[in-house]
Amino acid sequence: MKKTVFLAASLILMTSLNLIATAPQSTHVKGHGCVKPGNVSGCYVVNDYKEHRKYNVFFRDTVPDMDTGISFEGIGYGHKDPHCNQGQKVDVSEWKPLAGECPQAQQK
Repeated sequence: MKKTVFLAASLILMTSLNLIATAPQSTHVKGHGCVKPGNVSGCYVVNDYKEHRKYNVFFRDTVPDMDTGISFEGIGYGHKDPHCNQGQKVDVSEWKPLAGECPQAQQK
């Protein structure tokens, strides 16, 4: 009986530790770059060329216009967004326009 209880308790402990270890990690993220449309409708991508990072950004309120340079802060997750699937998922808590982040298209 004691052996069965010990085995059951050990199994529960190992299972709960495994769930904790596989929970998605989150961290505070700061970045800047040019807002571009993603490959999927409704998805937005920011390429931070200085940091060599690509972000799938999700805005709470106001969404910047496409081809707008921004600096942003938010919560980043340690995985790609399964829907947009182009970069690290970031829930943007605040952003502001940033001049000079989007290269201007050459006019012919």
